[in-house]
Amino acid sequence: MKCPICGETLRPGKKDPNYLLCYSCKKKFKAPQKKKPAGEEQKYSNIPPKAVREKREREMKQAYDDLLSVEDEKSKRKKKKKYEEPKDDDYDDDFEYDEDSGSKLPIIILGAAIIIVACVIAYMLLK
Repeated sequence: MKCPICGETLRPGKKDPNYLLCYSCKKKFKAPQKKKPAGEEQKYSNIPPKAVREKREREMKQAYDDLLSVEDEKSKRKKKKKYEEPKDDDYDDDFEYDEDSGSKLPIIILGAAIIIVACVIAYMLLK
């Protein structure tokens, strides 16, 4: 390739071969990129071929459709089972009991502590 300024031949640089150097006018030019043939596509290392991508996409769509159909079946089953409240209302409506309150261990420990304190008080009074 020839230098556009002086017409001398350009030589690749020793440090960076992407640049061509003209030693007569001391200019640096970027090397022209080689053009790829039209049929050759750019390949990336982390992207699988198109056929594999399409196959995986079909599998994912099928799995998603199956998941949605399972959820529809579950919601239909839930709608069929309705909760019926008991007819007799013997419970106090003002009292709210939280069934998911957690462990009963703190209540047991508190009860045991009350009994121990009551025993200590009774022992001191009878002594």
